Amino acid sequence: MKQQNYRKKIIFWLRFTGWFCLFPASIYLYVYQLMRSAMLLVVLGIIVLFAVYLLTTATSERWTDPSSIVGLMIFTIFFAPLILLVPLYFAYRNAHKLKE
Repeated sequence: MKQQNYRKKIIFWLRFTGWFCLFPASIYLYVYQLMRSAMLLVVLGIIVLFAVYLLTTATSERWTDPSSIVGLMIFTIFFAPLILLVPLYFAYRNAHKLKE
């Protein structure tokens, strides 16, 4: 029962992170409208693809392994807004408790 609860929390935090990607994406879209820089479109594309990936794979058994979430956090450090690390940390913490 406790494991199922941690699993639901992991799914919640991963979905929350996916939907939370819309916030920085909307900011990048607004800045793109002001500056018209192609680099902003590339970053916006990465954020949107990251959100789609998270939302489509949130229920996968892969995310019960803490090392998979650490890899996702490392990707976030280099290619996505750092604010996304907060909900990913909560997902990592629940995955770590699930493995104990």
